[in-house]
Amino acid sequence: MRFTGVNHVCVATRDVDRAVRTWSDRYGVGPWALWTKDSSNMSAAVRGTPTDFGMRVALCSLPSGTRIELIEPLDDRSPYAESLARHGGADHVHHVRLDVDDYAEARETLAGLGLEPVLDATFAGGPGVIRVVTASYLATEDDLGFLLEIGDVPTGFAMPEPDGVYP
Repeated sequence: MRFTGVNHVCVATRDVDRAVRTWSDRYGVGPWALWTKDSSNMSAAVRGTPTDFGMRVALCSLPSGTRIELIEPLDDRSPYAESLARHGGADHVHHVRLDVDDYAEARETLAGLGLEPVLDATFAGGPGVIRVVTASYLATEDDLGFLLEIGDVPTGFAMPEPDGVYP
């Protein structure tokens, strides 16, 4: 297994609109694309149990190519909601996604370390895109201080059109 780069850093938040405005208006980071994710465009298993939940997601690419992701849970069934509850509702780094050469090999290697799979999910692409992105979050908080995400983005995958862009 080899990590090849930082894909994104995710901050969990109770209010993605406020967080986007803060990042953009106060710190000059943007523009932000926003989506709503739920059972209509993703499937998820939390700790191995199929779970329907909703979230609002904002993504911004920095000039380096690394992205910042903001996630607001829309219910209490996701790891994001659990993490916000543990942090008293305060915005905080939830996970870091590292790119890998080979997703299946990395997933197997990390599982071999005894890391608990916290979330496994697939996300649909844009209209006409049959392929999906697969993501796995592993419990590395004790080792790294946050969850580790790895993913598999197939050739030809395209993000769906965002619900909105700010600014």
